[in-house]
Amino acid sequence: MKNEYQIYIRMIVLNMIPYIAVLSISLSKDIMVKLNRWAFNFLLIIIGLSSLYIIFVTHGFERSSGIFASYYISVGHYGLSLVILSVFYYFQPSEKKIKPILGILIGIFTVFISSARSPMLAALVLVLIFLIYFNKLKYWIALACFILIFVIVIYGLKQTSLADFAFVNRMYDAIFNRDGYGRSHYLLMGWDIFKNNILLGGNILFEDGLYPHNMLIEILMGMGIVGFIVFCLYFKDLWKFKIRYVKERIYNLPYILFFIQYFVLVLTSYNIFENMEFWSFAAVAVSIILFCYDEETKSNDSRGNTAGNH
Repeated sequence: MKNEYQIYIRMIVLNMIPYIAVLSISLSKDIMVKLNRWAFNFLLIIIGLSSLYIIFVTHGFERSSGIFASYYISVGHYGLSLVILSVFYYFQPSEKKIKPILGILIGIFTVFISSARSPMLAALVLVLIFLIYFNKLKYWIALACFILIFVIVIYGLKQTSLADFAFVNRMYDAIFNRDGYGRSHYLLMGWDIFKNNILLGGNILFEDGLYPHNMLIEILMGMGIVGFIVFCLYFKDLWKFKIRYVKERIYNLPYILFFIQYFVLVLTSYNIFENMEFWSFAAVAVSIILFCYDEETKSNDSRGNTAGNH
């Protein structure tokens, strides 16, 4: 138990301090535009090199991490991040289309060879968010057709020699067998621990060193209602978000989407101190919201004072 608490102390000291620093940065247009450009070029180069390494050297097309030391699930989300930025730049009128298209293809390839299901789930969540926003029948029909075709293709491939290919096998298990590879069991274990220790929680980890694979259940299990309230307080400024913060400042969009995709990840994989990408982009998302909210407040105050002078 002592070692478990030391892990959380290490998380706070070594990881939360940089995120608090991010919250103090004013993410202006110039900064965000540069960050987007740097992130896109960096991911395009590094993931492109990783893809070439896999194709020509390792030939590892299943649960592959490429040149990265990260777990294959994280690499799948790196690929999705590249897809997000590539699609973002594809629809920028001043941008050439070659690099974004290349980025989309490399990103999809990376998601595919990672064989991870959470990037696919995160991508679906992001698409649903956009469809809800635009709310056009033709988009809903297109999504329904795509999902139907995808399900049929996965079922068909399962009947072929590719049945044991990791991506096909894991997608088939998720769709047709509802197999979470033990996640339901760990979720129930975590919930049972919380029910027996509602206020302050019980174990931080299970006896075998594993975890619920869901950050919210893990917080309730390890820190109870008190810890969950603290967690909610950390993210309280998310409720200040308004669509126009992105619509009027489109350069903020990729990082809001990064936060959403990694939030999906922490609901399905990893534990609270392993997914540093989630905490990083959470800090950036909160910082963006606070910056926009502050700018809006200053603008409203300025208009009010001007009106009052007349």
